[in-house]
Amino acid sequence: MPLYTRETLTELLVRAAAAPSQVYLLFGERYLCRNAAEQLEQVLLQKTGGTVHAIDGDQEDSTATLAKLRGYSLLPGRQLYRVTDTRLFVSKQVAKRIWDRVVAAHADNKPEQAGRALRALLESGGLDPRSPNNLLDTMPAAEWQHCFGFARPSGDLSWTSALLTAQPNHTGRPATVTDPAEQLGNALAAGLPASNFLILLAEEVDKRKKLFKQLKDGQTVVDLSVESGAGAKAQKEQKAVLHELVRKTLAEQGKTLAPGLIDLLVERVGFHPVALVMELRKVMAYVGERRQIDHADIDLLVGRTRQEALFELTTALAAGNREQTLVIGDRLQENGIHPLAVVATLRNFVRNLLLCRALLEQPDIRFQPTMSAAAFQNTCLPRLKDRPQWKKELGGHPFALYMQFKTAALFPLPVLTGWMQLLLRAELRLKGSSIAAPIVLQHLLLSMLSMETAKE
Repeated sequence: MPLYTRETLTELLVRAAAAPSQVYLLFGERYLCRNAAEQLEQVLLQKTGGTVHAIDGDQEDSTATLAKLRGYSLLPGRQLYRVTDTRLFVSKQVAKRIWDRVVAAHADNKPEQAGRALRALLESGGLDPRSPNNLLDTMPAAEWQHCFGFARPSGDLSWTSALLTAQPNHTGRPATVTDPAEQLGNALAAGLPASNFLILLAEEVDKRKKLFKQLKDGQTVVDLSVESGAGAKAQKEQKAVLHELVRKTLAEQGKTLAPGLIDLLVERVGFHPVALVMELRKVMAYVGERRQIDHADIDLLVGRTRQEALFELTTALAAGNREQTLVIGDRLQENGIHPLAVVATLRNFVRNLLLCRALLEQPDIRFQPTMSAAAFQNTCLPRLKDRPQWKKELGGHPFALYMQFKTAALFPLPVLTGWMQLLLRAELRLKGSSIAAPIVLQHLLLSMLSMETAKE
């Protein structure tokens, strides 16, 4: 059987209507998989009718699912068993990609998503997420390498334990000697009732698994993955996916976007397909009977929050990313954030870096840019707490403080003091000059970036 992709999804649906497989595996980007599964379910039930049985892979008892697939239902029509986040294809070969998803979800303050990926990571290493002994923050480096196939990340991992204990103990799968993937493979080889269908959804799969090859050869596999990262190729692919989603969502109600607004919408939402669709449907509901969505509608309903955008600005500035810094600076003003508020944010950011830089140069702090978060917390943090005059500034989360010190270590004191002078001049120009505010802010950012480039 061919391996279907986003580009051949229509072909898959046509084939499913005429000669359906009994098992479908859809893997890749989460929203794309769910959307494709919904279309597939509609096709499979269109003529015969039937029932969709939704199963959460985190809570799945694979033995019970298999028993249902092998049995005959009293319900009329086809019986579709859709397993979301199936664990049948996880292994240490995909553990690193799963860990990257854990870190990204944690950074975005999405505990449910991070916890789900964390449980998948434990299972990929053959560990039971329900066991209180399988805590990643205390796992030795050698054991981590053995279980997951990549080096243990540096820094404090105590947040992983908090995620696991905060989430319900999913993974209802009972301990068994037989591999669930092997059980399903054997059942497929023996044959299933013609009215039963299985749809498996996963974000990561190990293509070397026997079951994957079995499904690819005898059933149907759909690859809906999208290349991640910030490279040109990945960005092009992500943009193409989002543009297609915008076009399909607009077509649902016969709406259009004014010229140039697709890129604006994509830039504001980022590569979050489900968020993009939800935001666009919100705008479509707002405009009512009006056919075209204009710039004012997007500004009113899809503007980034001030906190997110200002944080992105300081992050881009610290990284020396000229293009991103200037784009975010312009977008802040388009979203109605006053340039003086931008200057105030930058001033607080630089002031904190100045304080950290001054402190890390004191020998008794013993800070090293290469030290881990745990070493910082054990060595430097107690000494910093001995300085009551900085209690407010140093009272944040230990990991956030650690990252501030690491960032401050990248900038010599002359650069940081120079930034403060530039910020003062920009503030005076905004308050008492006839120069347009956007020009003042752009000049400020370019000057700060130029000073950073010359810091060596």
